[in-house]
Amino acid sequence: MADASRSLPLAATVLLVAALLAGGTARPLNDLLVLLASLPLLYVLLVQQNAPKMVWTGKLALALAALALVQLIPLPPAIWTSLPGRDLAAASLIASGSEIGWRPIALNPAAAVGAMLFLVAPITAHIAASRLQPADMRRLFAVVAGFGLLSAVLGIVQRLSGGLSLYDTEHIGAALGLFANRNHHADLLIAAMLLAPALVPHARLRQHRITLTALLALLVFAVIVTTSRAGIALAIPAALVSLAVIWRPQPRQAAILIGTAAIAGVAIMFIPAFGEIFARFGVAGEDQRLTMARDTLAATRAMWPVGSGYGSFVPVYMAYEDLDMMQARYVVAAHNDYLQLALEGGIAGIITALAGPVAILFLGWSLIRRKAPALIWAAWVVAVIILLHSAVDFPLRTATLAVIFGLCTGAAQGGTMRLRDGVRNGI
Repeated sequence: MADASRSLPLAATVLLVAALLAGGTARPLNDLLVLLASLPLLYVLLVQQNAPKMVWTGKLALALAALALVQLIPLPPAIWTSLPGRDLAAASLIASGSEIGWRPIALNPAAAVGAMLFLVAPITAHIAASRLQPADMRRLFAVVAGFGLLSAVLGIVQRLSGGLSLYDTEHIGAALGLFANRNHHADLLIAAMLLAPALVPHARLRQHRITLTALLALLVFAVIVTTSRAGIALAIPAALVSLAVIWRPQPRQAAILIGTAAIAGVAIMFIPAFGEIFARFGVAGEDQRLTMARDTLAATRAMWPVGSGYGSFVPVYMAYEDLDMMQARYVVAAHNDYLQLALEGGIAGIITALAGPVAILFLGWSLIRRKAPALIWAAWVVAVIILLHSAVDFPLRTATLAVIFGLCTGAAQGGTMRLRDGVRNGI
């Protein structure tokens, strides 16, 4: 198909916009919309003529997805009932008069299939980004930054009005932006901070430094308004990286820049209106995430080494949840993606959990070796921020952030040399 390469940027833009508009919640319908939006891009990639070889990170992602599919292979009853953690499920089947029959490792096969389908959009975005030209990649970064600014303004209005949430969520009244979760909203704002320089042509970056710095200040303010502790903590290094990209300071200027930012940060903490927000850091030790981690580990041990199956966290966690901590609402995720991967995937989940950070480190070394441009470094930092946040939350289980992660890692992997050449040409 001769025009497949020309269709690639358009199809990638369609997927990104769909993810930004519909991927702010993990509801099945929203995930389906993002999946459907990824199909044109997947088609373009499949029919693209003279396409470059798939980048190694794309192959790694596909290999990990294939490893996860093993959970869907039916096993004979004798083997299935001997797997750890299946005794209760087997007893329930027998009590209901159902035959155990051949069953896969995944306790909830439908949820496991859903989890596999969820991966289509971010993996497709990753492979596509590795093949995009510099100008196209920069435009996609600008789309992320533009939607981040839109979400920032919406979040501030939501906080002031106490409503206008796009989703029915327990966080109504908080600054949610385009999301159902304030922590995930903070991640988009941080991505917008880092990718904001893409909003202006590279050749005119110097003339727009003040404007970009003002937008950065708005995004920092919007992150604080979310009251997300992890978001606020991660926004600090992100803001410094963004300032470095915008101003390109010399060593002495960098020291002044960091000092000024530090003073501004301390000053914000003493503003009375922000007192309640920063007070949340003082009760971090009482966070239920610690209890969730303990209970998730207990469930992981019971399901080890094969795991309970991707998408099965909620019912499995309920069986091992601390009775003294049970509430009317149930826990939807472990709030630690690495632990949840271990519970759902067993050994395969551990491999997947380790693969992400290790791949990111290799990508960082590649950027150093190739002397990558600042904007590609900013995209790499976006991916690092999301992985760091995954240790206390579940950002990659939200389609918006999963697609952005795929986009940024794809750009860092495959577009480094082309974007560096493009920057030299003023792109």
